[in-house]
Amino acid sequence: MKKYAFLSLLFFVILSSGPSVYAQTTFKNSFVIHGASLSQSQKDFYVKSIEAADFEQFRLQTETVVLKFKNGFNLELMPAKDLVIKNIAPVIDINKYSNHASTPGYKYPTFEILSSGWVTAEVQPNSKTNK
Repeated sequence: MKKYAFLSLLFFVILSSGPSVYAQTTFKNSFVIHGASLSQSQKDFYVKSIEAADFEQFRLQTETVVLKFKNGFNLELMPAKDLVIKNIAPVIDINKYSNHASTPGYKYPTFEILSSGWVTAEVQPNSKTNK
């Protein structure tokens, strides 16, 4: 259990560090927030937090990725190839993105944006490795 707590903490630190420590942030206009009950001010706050975090690590080369947030919305990451085609990020190397999740059966974390703007991730342990 300590292993998962450490991994969750490490993941939290990486996601929430923002551009001051890591150069990679989420590309502007490269995602869509789906949540019917969100106010415009909530959406603006969430967009700012998402753009400051590194969601590029979850983006795939040719497939859309949908990430779930405890805040009541889903985040749809457009494929890297579309970012180039739509001129959102025309200079990225799409070959640096994977075509599929790295491990078969991989479950994306469930995310939450705290009132401070920090992004956290909750990782569910794989039942096969937790004996």
